[in-house]
Amino acid sequence: MLQHLIQPSFEYGSTSSSMGSGNFHLCVEFGSCYLSILVFDDHKVPISIEAYTLKEGVDVYTLEYILQNEKYKNIHFANVFLVANGPDNCLIPDKYFKTHLVESIYKSIQGDASEVHIAHDEVDKWELMNVYGVDKFIYHFMMEQFPQTKILHFVSLGLNTVFKNNLEDLDAFMKLYFSPNYLTILLVKGAQLQFAQSVYYETAEDAIYQVLNLIEKHDMDLSTVKTLVSGHIDADSSTWKELRKYILDIDFEDSLIEQFVTDDSLSVSSHFFTPHLQVLQCV
Repeated sequence: MLQHLIQPSFEYGSTSSSMGSGNFHLCVEFGSCYLSILVFDDHKVPISIEAYTLKEGVDVYTLEYILQNEKYKNIHFANVFLVANGPDNCLIPDKYFKTHLVESIYKSIQGDASEVHIAHDEVDKWELMNVYGVDKFIYHFMMEQFPQTKILHFVSLGLNTVFKNNLEDLDAFMKLYFSPNYLTILLVKGAQLQFAQSVYYETAEDAIYQVLNLIEKHDMDLSTVKTLVSGHIDADSSTWKELRKYILDIDFEDSLIEQFVTDDSLSVSSHFFTPHLQVLQCV
């Protein structure tokens, strides 16, 4: 990949604050084919958001190239968060969790072919522990550059935002977060978590099948499941049109980015930013 050609797929920059004064915090979120860089202030107001779609995958060299940009390299960040957003995580009831078994738990489910740093999050509101892997090279780079880095997983943060923002809907509720090639699904029935995982898809038919199969498997009524959708999905896409055919109570999840935008400079719809901004609620 020619790194000088790397450009954000979409971005946002606040005009009300400038990089270089006050306390700033950094959040790096990455999946298999996308990367986002968020800078925010002490009040968790976004100062800068850049999202990259990388067809050849995310690697440490691309991350280093982006963070060495003049925009970031001279800033001292008070806090730094590295958020892994991949399918290689497993949720375990906290009463069965033992720290010394983390590596065995991960490798027994995910195997040991990938070079990863194994981490875990406490998802206390759901009485769960989330065990997952973080690319070893990205992990070491972040810890060397920013020793204060805290590691988190996107599913852990997503579950926290559901509990924080959607308690009244938990009788039959689903969140769909779209990222390049992956769909993260959070499904709740009767206030009990049924599913929280990222699944691979290539076409609209793949995504629809995954969703409908889950609804049927958990004996839920499509007419009553409240569904919120956000992430990398266009309102005129075949995926969105198909979802609306099957699910009656469905809508895009609004993004708080609208509160900070003072003009029409956004190149994409505000719901593209929703997953990235929701991360800020819980880091």
